[in-house]
Parts: sequence; C-alpha cells; structure tokens
Amino acid sequence: MGRLHGGDMLSLLAEAGMLSARKVTRGVTLLASLDDVEFKKPVKLGDLVEIRAETLHKGNTSVEVSMKAIVMGEEVVSASGSYVKVDDLLRPTKITEELEVSSSHDKMVKEALERRAKRLEGLNRNMRFDVHDPTLGLRHRVTTSLHVSPEMTYDGRIISAGRLMKLMDDMGGTLGLKLIGYTRYHDDSSPDTVVTVAVRNLSFYSPVRLNDIITIRAGITYVGNTSMETVINVIREDPSFNVIENVSTAYFSYVRVGRDGKPKRMPEYIPSSSEEKLAYSEALSRRGMQRTRT
Repeated sequence: MGRLHGGDMLSLLAEAGMLSARKVTRGVTLLASLDDVEFKKPVKLGDLVEIRAETLHKGNTSVEVSMKAIVMGEEVVSASGSYVKVDDLLRPTKITEELEVSSSHDKMVKEALERRAKRLEGLNRNMRFDVHDPTLGLRHRVTTSLHVSPEMTYDGRIISAGRLMKLMDDMGGTLGLKLIGYTRYHDDSSPDTVVTVAVRNLSFYSPVRLNDIITIRAGITYVGNTSMETVINVIREDPSFNVIENVSTAYFSYVRVGRDGKPKRMPEYIPSSSEEKLAYSEALSRRGMQRTRT
C-alpha cells in the first residue's frame, strides 16, 4: 500500500522518546507507558519523516516525554509517554539530573502533568500478576509465542519496547486482515488493507528479559462502520524460575482502507457471546460513544 507500517512508527517514537529521556536519567531507562497515540495522516513511501521527542517533566524516578512525527512541516502522529530509570536489578531508581524546560512550554508541561496524574489514578500495581487471557470468548482471536533473543533487546538484557510494540501491532493488524478477507498483495490490483489509527492505555507492568518466552494474545473487541478495535495482551514466562507475569494490555484501533487510501466499510459484526458483549460495551466507553457505530 506504500505506507509506513504503524508498528514501525511506534518503534521510532519509542526509541526517540527513550533517547530524550536518557539525557535526563543518565542511566538505563525503560518505557513505562505510552499515552494515547493518534495517527493523524499516513506516512507514505518516499516521505521524509522527522521524529521529535522532548522531556517535559522530571519526577523522582520517571520522566514525561512528548513525541511527534512530522512530514513536510505537518504533524502526522502524536504521542506522549513515561520513562523510568532503573538500576541493575531493574528496580526504579532516583533521577539526580536537573531538568530545565523553557517557559514557552508551560502549556505542554501542564498537559503532561495532567496525563501523569490521570495515569497514576488508574494505575493498578497488581496488574503484573494478572495473567488471565482477555481474548477468551472472542470469536476473532490469535495467539503467538516467541523466544526473546539478543537482537530483540536494547542491551542484551531487556527487550526493546519499540520492537515489542511492533509485534503487538502486527498481531492486531493480522486480525483485521483476516476480518476483511485479505488474501495476498497484488502489485497491479492492491486489495483492501487495515491501517493503525490509534493506540490506547498502553502500560508496561513488567520488563521482558533476554531468554524469556513471551505470548501475545489479540482479540477483536469492537467493529464499527470502517474501524475496529483489538485488545492486545502480552505475558512473559521465565522458564528458569517458573515466573509468569503480565507485561502489557492495550487497545489498538485500525481502519479498513481501499487501494485509494479511503476508508471502506467493515464486515458486519454483532457481538453474541457474553464476553463479546462485555468487550463491545467497554470499547464504546473507551471511545466515549453511545451505541451508535462509527
């Protein structure tokens, strides 16, 4: 389709954000959460993309970072996130470096602090121990398991957050392609496809280490006229110590588009099982919608 993959964009944003954060943390830094990511316009083949990241606030062990992708002076993707400084045992540790932010960014800092407060308010510190499968009972679901090898890590120890988010996006996109009946790509007559348009509620509860086994579970929670939402959950297993933990649970949204890049209608979807009805209702709440399909 001649577009930059949504997962690749997430990886670029996460890496840029980490580089900005490390200028302040001066140590090993991990992505803790990524606030709502909005894909405003597609990045096309041949576009020159500028990724900007700026650290706006320093807390005791974490920093708030704003990220954006710009093409020809226009913002095409926006995101914000929290990065945490950790010690050799991957425990949060104090940031001693000072951070100076221009007064011209006061509004951005205020918004970052509001997002941080909202995030902390909804934080459940026991989520890392919740390993139930949120896709059970959903008719459209896929699961895969992978071994974390050295090339998937930042430094030979911890998986790259950008790499993991790309894997998550791939799973959600695969579900979308299956839903619309995608077969294969033809250069002369490209079929419809799905594109990532938003990521919501993405937090990391436990770091993924080298040689862990990760299982990624994805299921469709909502289908509208042209869009769909998937819940994507990642768990890690450390075979050496028989440890199983929840790494992340997030919601990825996709839109079906035709060869011309314009949205097209999704296949009809009516939630039937109790699990599907609950997932659909919760998806509507996240979107701030009543029971009207968009």
